[in-house]
This record gives sequence, C-alpha cells and structure tokens, in this order.
Amino acid sequence: MRICGWFVVCLLMISDRMSVMAQQAGSSAPAKAASEVVLAERDNGSDVDLSPNTPLIVKLTSNPSAGYAWVVVGEPSPLKLQKASFRKGKSKNGAVGVPGTAVFQLNASTAGMATLTLVYRRSWEYNLPPMKTFSVRVNVR
Repeated sequence: MRICGWFVVCLLMISDRMSVMAQQAGSSAPAKAASEVVLAERDNGSDVDLSPNTPLIVKLTSNPSAGYAWVVVGEPSPLKLQKASFRKGKSKNGAVGVPGTAVFQLNASTAGMATLTLVYRRSWEYNLPPMKTFSVRVNVR
C-alpha cells in the first residue's frame, strides 16, 4: 500500500514537470525569467503573449554618439513605459562612440492588445524615415 502511494506521488510530480516544459516550449517570446519577458532585435515583427503586471523588457542596439536614439511611437495602450535607459558598450582601448544598448521597460495592468513600435532616428531629422523600426504585437491576457 505504501509503495503504491509513493508511485502515485512520483507520477504526479513527473506530470507537473512535463506540463511546465510544454508551456515553456510553446512560448512565443523568449523569457529571461518567469517574472519578465525580454525582447531583442531578433524579435522584430513577432507576436508576444504577456500576463498583466509582467514587465516587458526591450533591448535594442543603439549609438547615441552618432545622434541616433530609439523612441516609442504613439501610445501602445494597455502598455505603459515605466523606464528607459542606456547601457554603455564596452571598448577594449577606451574608444568613444562605441554602441551600447537602449533598454525599455513597459508594463500593463489590464488585458488588451497593443502594437509596440519603436523607431531609431535622429531627433532633428523628423522629415526623414527612421533608420530602423522595431515592432511587436502584444496580447496582454
């Protein structure tokens, strides 16, 4: 009787683990951890599923020393920009103008669909098309 009960517990544990692995394999966006979803340039044009109050982090290569910067276009409701920052790139010999990473943290407290679009441009070149565009469709549910 005792062995049978232990066998059932083991089967339940294996079943739970397989369920978690199947959910991770079916994910449409790379996740750094269960607590946030991290996107990069390779994710441009993709669809992303996001739970409410889960941070969405977008990391894009940027070189502000050339006058370029990534900016969010429009209001991607229900997503709200929480923080934008820049991380300097490393240079071996102290060279200036080394590209780094623009980091955007967004969050949504309610469900809904959004298209998040960022453009890479110089602020004074508003009459020219952006150098690059990054866009993802986000389903907060």
